[in-house]
Amino acid sequence: MKPFFLKLSEQRCPIGVDLLERVSEDTALIVGNFDGLHLGHKYLIDTLKRRAHEKGLKSMVVTFCPHPLKVLAPRLFLCELSTAEEKMELLKEEGIDYLCFIRFDEDFSRMSAKDFLEEVIYRRLGCKYLLVGYDWRFGYRREGEIELAKEVGERLGFEVELAKPFKKNGHIVSSTLVRRLLSEGRLEEAAQFLGRRYWIRREVIKGDGRGSRIGFPTANLKDTEELCLKEGVYAVLVDDGLPGVANFGFRPTFEGSKRVLEVHIPNFSGDLRGKSIKVEFIRFLREERKFPSVEELKSQIEKDVQLALAVVSPAS
Repeated sequence: MKPFFLKLSEQRCPIGVDLLERVSEDTALIVGNFDGLHLGHKYLIDTLKRRAHEKGLKSMVVTFCPHPLKVLAPRLFLCELSTAEEKMELLKEEGIDYLCFIRFDEDFSRMSAKDFLEEVIYRRLGCKYLLVGYDWRFGYRREGEIELAKEVGERLGFEVELAKPFKKNGHIVSSTLVRRLLSEGRLEEAAQFLGRRYWIRREVIKGDGRGSRIGFPTANLKDTEELCLKEGVYAVLVDDGLPGVANFGFRPTFEGSKRVLEVHIPNFSGDLRGKSIKVEFIRFLREERKFPSVEELKSQIEKDVQLALAVVSPAS
């Protein structure tokens, strides 16, 4: 897979990929946020790869950075399942030829649906086949819809196919559904629709040291305030092998004011600061709460650790 940023402006997200003006090959592509890369996304990508093979085209996934809601309606933006880097890691496993990132900013948001199809999809990205989801809307104020895409495709010479929604257990699989389940602590159900357990990969940063002072040192993870998780304690796996216990929330016993994710790895003595670690969420253990004293908090953490080890060891 070749990931790249399409150069529509000088701005791009902080991930190390090439900046390209255009693609020189004919492509079959699909456009979307692909937040979390769930089974519905995988169904679309499998369809895209099959059509690309049949038509002798290169397969391409086109996505945005940052998430459009962060720009268009930040007050409505609640959480995001995956960063651009995590999305890239997930898509590498899908066997597509190209992954195109487009910087979503105020200028891009004002591009008309017709210009997006003609200039970006057709001329810059070499589209000969466009697969669209059942609810796809695009362009300025979401003015574009499937019929417009078909009309432009007929005029310029690219095919447009409408994909059916993917259902599992009677539900249309969507990022909205996965976000809701995770925010309710329903990890096992979310995993059914993701096709995997939910995980993130984030950088470990310096914390305030409170965990070490009470005997439970933690790895504090960067950029986790907007995770799609219920506040509380989780049994986790770190880097695919180390069992641990994680707390996501405000740390009310210490009067915290910002949500953070911190992970305790029992019997681990290394220094993780500055490294990116993978945290896989296995089970929600309990809600976050304020304890009357640090001693009572320590006692509860010890119980959390023992429960997490019992849960994770069979899972690993």
